[in-house]
Amino acid sequence: MKVKKLLALILSSVMALSLAACGDKNGSEGSKGGDDKLVVWTLAEDLKQFAKRYQEETGTEVEVVVIAPADYPTKLQATLGSKDKNVDVIVGEPQMLPNFFEAGFFEDLSQDPYKVEDYKDQIVDYIFEAGKDENGTVRALSYQVTPGSIIYRRDLAKEIYGTDDPVVIGEKFKDFDTILKTAEEVKAKGYRIFADSGNLRWYANASAPWVEDGKLELSESRIAYMDAAVKLYQEDLVAFAPEWSAAWYASMAGELPVDAGWTEADELDTLEGNEKTQVFSYSLPSWGALIVRDNAGDNKGNFGVASGPSSYFGGGTFLGINSFSDNKDKAWDFIKFVTLNKETAQWWLEASDGDVVSNIEVLNENADYENESFGGQKTYEFYLEEAKNIDFSLITKYDDQIGSFWGASIEAVQKGEMTKEEAIEDFYMQVESTYPEIEIVK
Repeated sequence: MKVKKLLALILSSVMALSLAACGDKNGSEGSKGGDDKLVVWTLAEDLKQFAKRYQEETGTEVEVVVIAPADYPTKLQATLGSKDKNVDVIVGEPQMLPNFFEAGFFEDLSQDPYKVEDYKDQIVDYIFEAGKDENGTVRALSYQVTPGSIIYRRDLAKEIYGTDDPVVIGEKFKDFDTILKTAEEVKAKGYRIFADSGNLRWYANASAPWVEDGKLELSESRIAYMDAAVKLYQEDLVAFAPEWSAAWYASMAGELPVDAGWTEADELDTLEGNEKTQVFSYSLPSWGALIVRDNAGDNKGNFGVASGPSSYFGGGTFLGINSFSDNKDKAWDFIKFVTLNKETAQWWLEASDGDVVSNIEVLNENADYENESFGGQKTYEFYLEEAKNIDFSLITKYDDQIGSFWGASIEAVQKGEMTKEEAIEDFYMQVESTYPEIEIVK
């Protein structure tokens, strides 16, 4: 399949991960670089802080151009497709990288003079795996790791289960069947297990990749995910506050009206006929801790993190060198500063107030850090252990688009628009029409 088509396919899911993992975005336009200046194209406002610190330490001018997530893939393709030399450092999130690698945009970091393999033991394993192309060549590195977790309300856990122990609460989320039982127990107390049923999507890839050896076969885990998501929806076991909605953010601070949907923040109090509830938990990657920190209000300190049905990761900013740049040496120096420098990692851990860095030594040295937002829990220690369990072999370049098709099929069953069997057949049809090279195993 042509790169242009592949890049277009990932746009639907770029927005949510990018907004959550990287902060606010601007649609800034690029500018031309030169021998005395590095030009960085990114989706992450984070890199402006890194660039400022790098410039202060080295004297090298760095221009960071932040591009809106929805525009980034096509803008990068249009610019680097013509072998533009005026951008030096480029980025991508994991779901974008296979397509960017295939297009030839990212420099081979395994070769001289980079020899990135020499640094392998310094960062979390899956970061090296996520930055490899299909031939095993490393082309990108990240300064952060984004393992998943169940983020839960400690106060509600004590009320419902008599304990807020993360190990005990993790058992309440050990598989889809147990999650449904937990959802019923939580609702019986007047609360809701999740803001919306989409929380389960993170665990859909737990058993097998979407495509293996050119074949797609629905795993038992994905069928179980569909069944659980439908039950959560149809039996009103969630609060119907979609991720990234005003109600979703507000739920972290306390009570919210059920079924607020996409109601604006200043209108939530006008939903007087809606039942009121509180949300017990959220399934989010590690950057979810930053969202909780900024939105918990008086609930700050009332949260904890626990393991879910399986380990996963979501998002993360990976840096690489534009293959056509004339400033590759300087670009590599900047990338090393951001991703491989221990002092930088320690600085960012403190400056970000909660981002989980990829440097293993820094994570270990901060394992005793007690997170104020999470009742003093040692969140860095938790996320480091979760990162060790991530199976990157389950990730494929098809995940975003095929996952989007599967989500749409689940939604059709939830709303009664299709039967389960009809939705599955429609899913197969969508995959076949988009990826004729994939064999569907029914």
